[in-house]
Amino acid sequence: MSAPVSLIGASWRAGRFEAWSFDDEGEVIGTFARDGAADQGGVLQDMTRALITEWLGSSEKAPVIVCGETPGGAGKLLQVPALLSDLYDALTDLDGIHVVPGLRQLSPPDILQGQEVQLLGLGQLSGAICLPGRHTKHVALEQARVLDFSTEMTGEIQELLLSQGSLRVPAGIEPRFDAGIFRDWVERSLDTDDAASPFAVSAARLIGVLRPEHQITALSGLLIGADVAAHYDPGDDVILVADGELAKAYGMALDALGASVEEYSAEEAMQDGLFDIAEEAGLLDT
Repeated sequence: MSAPVSLIGASWRAGRFEAWSFDDEGEVIGTFARDGAADQGGVLQDMTRALITEWLGSSEKAPVIVCGETPGGAGKLLQVPALLSDLYDALTDLDGIHVVPGLRQLSPPDILQGQEVQLLGLGQLSGAICLPGRHTKHVALEQARVLDFSTEMTGEIQELLLSQGSLRVPAGIEPRFDAGIFRDWVERSLDTDDAASPFAVSAARLIGVLRPEHQITALSGLLIGADVAAHYDPGDDVILVADGELAKAYGMALDALGASVEEYSAEEAMQDGLFDIAEEAGLLDT
């Protein structure tokens, strides 16, 4: 017999819904994900309940906590600098769906939506935090206080460049990743005084010095290299919070820069953060 569900934690990001069920010790006992979930329309609480019912059935009554780019902009935004522990007392209750507040910054304007939970899930870490994604976040964290942060649209820019115009991969070409090519194009961006532009990738293909199947590798290296170079210096200590290919790519770029990298799982940080907030907010006592 499986353990009873004590909490359901969920994240909304770019229309994707991800959820985890926890036992009373904070161990994950089930997972669920749905792409394009926000396209169905409706209010956050109804959409979240419908997805949980699809997953676990209508009889599941465990408390629910959600974070991220919530449909309809539900929830609050706390002003930085802010202690991550402020999240415990700032949940928004929408008919039993407890929404974690994001963080906002006025100068320059910026927001965190979901990454604040991952930061909390890291524990009492301090330093420069890199959270790669479609929108990569760079955060200054000091003793569980978010001082400031910035967002780079690296992933979205790559998506747009590859879907339109001269950087589209020719039909019939199967892209292949090559670590050497990736690092080479990262290094082209690390020299900020003489960095290549994305057009260099298209030109390299056209003049025959870059094979079409390596075009995505080169563009990714160029953009991630520029992202890293804009925020870190050789010798910096960087805490990288990522999984899978993003962890590999940003780890390689930071290594090429000469930074010292400490890696954590983004998914595990999200899980730990959601359970911690729910526990400290008293949701597990209901």
